[in-house]
Amino acid sequence: MTSEEQNEKRVRAFYAATAPGHREALRGLQSPDVIYDLPEGMPVGGGHMQGLDEVMEKSLANFYGAFDVRFVAEEFITAGDHIVAIGRTEGTTRNAGVPVAVPFVHVWTVREGYLQRLRAFTDTALLSQALAKDGQKMG
Repeated sequence: MTSEEQNEKRVRAFYAATAPGHREALRGLQSPDVIYDLPEGMPVGGGHMQGLDEVMEKSLANFYGAFDVRFVAEEFITAGDHIVAIGRTEGTTRNAGVPVAVPFVHVWTVREGYLQRLRAFTDTALLSQALAKDGQKMG
């Protein structure tokens, strides 16, 4: 298996681990120094985060606290250390079960067998609207 194929396999494993009941694997896939750059307009868990603990506690925990969703990657574009995943966030909000189906593009950097960086692009307005319908405070 080429290094590009291994990198894509690692990113695919991340998306498989976003399914409810499988999220414990997320920690082992990412570098201890992982960087997340998420849109500033994210209703929960947005901005720049560095380090696995910060990513898990601020971004993912807050996001999964507000949304019962998984990230469904439908297409991958692989170029060396960079993997682009195109898909949608699907599920519901936690409180009222408001449906969520929001497109995303994630640009991953994979090095030394670990996810090193995520740059995410998504429709933050749709996420905010779902939370507003759900009655949750954003921020």
